[in-house]
Amino acid sequence: MEENNNSEIVACLKRLDVDVFGIGTLSLYKKDFVGLSGSIQKEYRFALSFGLLLSKGILSTVIDGPNLLYLHHYRQLNYRLDMIGYFLAREIEKRGYKALPFAASQVVDWQNHKAHISHKRVGEISGIGWIGRNNLLINPVFGAQVRYNTVLTDMPLVPDKPLKVNCGECMACIDVCPARAIKEDAAQFDHLGCFEMLKKFKNEKNLGHHVCGICVQACKGDR
Repeated sequence: MEENNNSEIVACLKRLDVDVFGIGTLSLYKKDFVGLSGSIQKEYRFALSFGLLLSKGILSTVIDGPNLLYLHHYRQLNYRLDMIGYFLAREIEKRGYKALPFAASQVVDWQNHKAHISHKRVGEISGIGWIGRNNLLINPVFGAQVRYNTVLTDMPLVPDKPLKVNCGECMACIDVCPARAIKEDAAQFDHLGCFEMLKKFKNEKNLGHHVCGICVQACKGDR
């Protein structure tokens, strides 16, 4: 049954034209569900992670910081990811199972800048990639140039295995980071320094949103 369910999920995601996807065992997710009840991991066994690729052309315009074109693209991908989450959850519920779709980008704890769920951590347990030096989910093919979303479900599935790889010798993101927040040791990433730079870009470039994109543009993967 699990294999058949996997096939249905894969077929649905392909119809929705996602670029990357994976299935994770939710018990491997060791982060909190911010603003939600503590019963999430009891109700849902699996996490579906899926992503859409950022445009090469738009990323090429991100040189010394974000711009309005990049911001619009960023928001449109988030909107589409939200709709994919909705349609995927609806298909699962039609089959008699529970599904919980999330927003692709929604901060619910502004003091700590956290969402209900960490999509990059879900992607990590779903075998899509690893958390890189730039504190983003790195896919071996597309690098950091993907936006992600998540749906949780109790549908019986065969999960993917997390990847046992890392950034290796690549230091591309370190060289371009304007905040100098990215270190050779990924554990030393300067979250506060990064967020201060996001606030600076938001104000100086009149964006009205916390975005950067510089390290995303530099982290290309193999594409």
